[in-house]
Amino acid sequence: MTGPEPQRGYTAAETAQLAYLVGRMVIKGKPTSRIDRQIEAVKARACEREARHDAEREERATRRGK
Repeated sequence: MTGPEPQRGYTAAETAQLAYLVGRMVIKGKPTSRIDRQIEAVKARACEREARHDAEREERATRRGK
């Protein structure tokens, strides 16, 4: 679990998914590569979502400035 973290946090759905995956990891008693990959995928999607929102925000600001 080393990937980038989103700057503005996770959505409720992402938080619930992470909690579920961490719970599964606790039940198994150790991290598994599959669960770790799923956690990294959630984190990556959150970072991608933030990047999209930032790009949209910049585009709107650029259009207003013209």
